[in-house]
Amino acid sequence: MGNHPDRNLGRRAVWSVLTTVVLVVRVVATIVATFCVFAWIVAAFRDSLMNPWLWWAVGSVIAIVVSTYLYSYLRVRYPSASERWEE
Repeated sequence: MGNHPDRNLGRRAVWSVLTTVVLVVRVVATIVATFCVFAWIVAAFRDSLMNPWLWWAVGSVIAIVVSTYLYSYLRVRYPSASERWEE
C-alpha cells in the first residue's frame, strides 16, 4: 500500500505486449485459415486435392494451434491482476 513501484512492472509489461502479439496472430491466422480452406476446396473441385492452397491452409491452422498454446501458457503464467467477478 506504499508508494514503492511494482518490482515486476517491466516483466508484466513485456508479457502483456507478447500476449497482445499472440492474440493478433490468432485473429489473423483464423481469418487467413478460413479464406485458405475455402480457396483450397474450390481449387480441389477444379484441379486436385494437392493444390497450393492446401499448404497455406495447413500453415495457417498450425499458426492457430501454436498461438493458442502460447496464449494459454501466458495466461496461466501471468494471470490477470484486475478485479473480476470470478474471484
